[in-house]
This record gives sequence, structure tokens and C-alpha cells, in this order.
Amino acid sequence: MKIKTFKKALSLFTIISLMIMVYGFIPLPRMAGAVDSITNAKDLLSDSDVGMVSSHTFTFTTGTTTPSSGYWDFDFPDEFTGVLAANATCAYGDANATESLETGNIIRCTWGADQAATTSQMVVTSVTNPATSTYYTINIRNYDNNGTLLERIQVMVMIIDDVLMTATVDSTLDFTISGMASGSSVNGINCDQTTTSTSTPFGTLVVNATTTVCQKLNVTTNADGGYTVTVEQDHELQSETGSTINSFNNSPDGTGSTTAGTWQPPRNVIDEEHTYGHMGLTSDDQDLSTGTGYNDFYNSGSPLYAGLNSTDPMPIMHHTGPADGTTASIGEAHVAYSAQIASLQEAGDYESTLTYICTPTF
Repeated sequence: MKIKTFKKALSLFTIISLMIMVYGFIPLPRMAGAVDSITNAKDLLSDSDVGMVSSHTFTFTTGTTTPSSGYWDFDFPDEFTGVLAANATCAYGDANATESLETGNIIRCTWGADQAATTSQMVVTSVTNPATSTYYTINIRNYDNNGTLLERIQVMVMIIDDVLMTATVDSTLDFTISGMASGSSVNGINCDQTTTSTSTPFGTLVVNATTTVCQKLNVTTNADGGYTVTVEQDHELQSETGSTINSFNNSPDGTGSTTAGTWQPPRNVIDEEHTYGHMGLTSDDQDLSTGTGYNDFYNSGSPLYAGLNSTDPMPIMHHTGPADGTTASIGEAHVAYSAQIASLQEAGDYESTLTYICTPTF
């Protein structure tokens, strides 16, 4: 009797030893008849940042037929929120699958007809990612119509903080004013006198003749919203005795016509001093008319003039984006100032100060 018991024990020991040699462990009996035969499974996230709303696209290949009324379960960890059947689409291209939300975070795709082993997708949108950066496991399981587990697999996703990439570009602005030589032209108007960056001498004005002086403006900037150049005058051209050559067009002191129009000679009406002579300006910057509401000085095909007053800086150059300092109507423009007197204009030496302002929009 003892010999038989010993032989049984020896046989059992031998079997266990062989199992360990073959498997490296003692195989446990299966808790279900499933095998891990789902293959090529993955979950593609539209956004893997913590706490962000994302779509999940599951792609996988089943290894067995799912019978009618069988189903696939997609089991999300509790850390994912907003897992709703209403946002799920089972098996693209197959009308037999319906979606439902089971207990917890399980999306269930139930089949109305047999589904052969296939490569398929399930998409669920508007799922909120966990608030902790780490990896998470989502289980995919395939059941028959009796709830028997047929096959299964796990997919893993990593929820991570986004990487913030930053860069800084310094703002740049270079605005220059240059003189122009006599014989140059702006908008087809001859420049009669040579100017510098700080001086625009009309010289001696001749009755009933128009005299024009010109300057070149250049702007280089990386301002995203572009820039505007304006010019303003401290007062009318004024003599040492207080007489004035008024602003275009026959305007009283400080009330020049800010709306551009064709050049008109002074009216020369006795005792109406503002009609004895006037000065106006024009610009060849064609970008001024591009949706800005500024004066269009030349796009009509003939030069137009406006007058300066004591309250409104006059826009004479403009662009809506970065400027290179050289391209016409973008980084370069020319402005011309014309003056004309009639016989009643008072004698004297006249002067005023012009101020240019370049305002970028970054």
C-alpha cells in the first residue's frame, strides 16, 4: 500500500517537473474558452493631452466569426469620462451593428447578423482624457450570442502633457525721409526744387505759377498689421508779420480740405485773405485706397491734392503687412507739396514745420 502511494507521488512529481521544464510554470486551467486571437489592434487618439476631449479610433482584426446577437465590448478605464454610445460608430460600412453603453465605461457593438472574422474599426468621439499623465489599458472583447467570451486583446494608450514650443521675434521698424532732386516727378507732377530730409524750400514763388517740392519715404518693418505714415503741419505757411499762405483749397487758417481733389488755383478775392494763395499735397502710394478710407491721391489716373489743417494728421503712406523698405506702395512712397499764389498774396518770408509720424501695428 505504501509502495503504491509512493509510486503515485513519484508520478505526480514527475509530471509537475516536466510541466515546469516545458512551460516554465504550472499552467492554470482557463477561466473562459477565449483565446487572444484578435490581432493588429490599436487605438488612435486625436489628442493625447491630459484632460482634453479626444476621439478614439480602434482598428483591429478578429480571428473568429461573431454570430448574430454576438457583440464586441470596448472597456475604458474609469479615468476616461464622456464615454457615450451616442458618440460611437461600430464597424464602418456594416449596417448590422448597433451601439449601446453598458455598465461603467463599456461601449458595446451588437451584431444583427453573423460577422465573419474581419479587419474593422470602432470610433467613439468626445471622450475626455484622464487628468493624470500615464499609460492606460483598454480591453477589447468578442462574445457570442450566449455571452461566452470568444477572443480578447488589450490596447494601451499614453496620455501625456503637450509640449509647448515657443519662439520670439523682435519687432523692427525703420522709417527714413529723403530729399529729391529737381526734375524728379510724383504722380506726373514735376518737382521744381531740390529738397533734403529736413528741408523743402519752395524758393521765391511766382504769381499764378505752381511750384512743387518732393520727398521720398521708406518704411521697413515686420509689423503684422502693417503701418501708416501721416504728416501734420504746426501752422499754415506764415510770414514774420503773421500773413499766411493757406492750405488747399482756399481754406481759412487751420481748415485745409482733407478730402483729395483736383488742383485749383487760389480765387484771389479781395479782403478774403485765405484766397490769396494755398499749398496742398499729393502722394503716389496706391495702397492708401485699399479699404482704408484714406485719400486716393492718384488711382483715378490724375493727381489729386488735399490740404493740411491743425487737427488731423494726413495719411500719406500705408500698408497692411510687413514692408521691405523698397517696394513701391508697400515700403516706398513719394509725396509732393505744391504751392501757388495770386497777385494779392502778402509779401514776406514764409515758413512752417512738417512732422512725419510712422505708426506700426504689431
